[in-house]
Amino acid sequence: MPTAVGGTADVSKVVSFKSGPIAQTNALIPTAGTTSAHIVMNGVKISETWKSSVTYGTQVYSYRQISDPLPNFPQFGGEVIAKVPGVEVYFGEWAPRKTGVQPDKGTDLNLTSANRTVFYAGENATTVMPALVNAKYDVVGIKRFDPSAPSVSSGTLNVNYGGSAGTIAGSIAGGAGTVNFNGTNIASNGSFQNAGSIIKGQFYGTGAEAMAGIYNTGNTATSVAFGGKKQ
Repeated sequence: MPTAVGGTADVSKVVSFKSGPIAQTNALIPTAGTTSAHIVMNGVKISETWKSSVTYGTQVYSYRQISDPLPNFPQFGGEVIAKVPGVEVYFGEWAPRKTGVQPDKGTDLNLTSANRTVFYAGENATTVMPALVNAKYDVVGIKRFDPSAPSVSSGTLNVNYGGSAGTIAGSIAGGAGTVNFNGTNIASNGSFQNAGSIIKGQFYGTGAEAMAGIYNTGNTATSVAFGGKKQ
């Protein structure tokens, strides 16, 4: 899972988004909104969780760690996971759990932490980029997401690819700030980045049906995770 801080995950502690936290939230909250629920394990409230629906039908799942998890389960702190509609492609943000005793109810996911990071991940990454002519991607951006008042950035990006190179143009704007994709180059393996790798990401699917990535300025306060789907 690429993140703004880099490093290698301890795979023994990895939990599937789909069958782990997202499945738990969907079981507790059938309809998206601003009402939270508690994930309880062995009688202990582990987390407060929310399910939000934002622009372009993107589902956003938020988690605020209350108690220590069960043995062999990861510490997850404050986490926001956005899902690109119809595919197993995710993007979001994470911060460590706040210190001290945590309340049962609250919306502070500690995303103002200096250790906040942004990430993206997905199944079926594009390995051979298909030809694209003025393909449109509806993209959402996440930054310091507040599940009690959901706000994101959004916009439609224009993608062209042919031969062995391509470009992304356009921008997203809104609650997560503005990210300009002009000058972002696409490689033959479906990855993309701009100068200095401030923007970097990946297309997903044999037809590059989805995309996800991060905008990392080196400042945890302004970094954005983004993802979207081809129209």
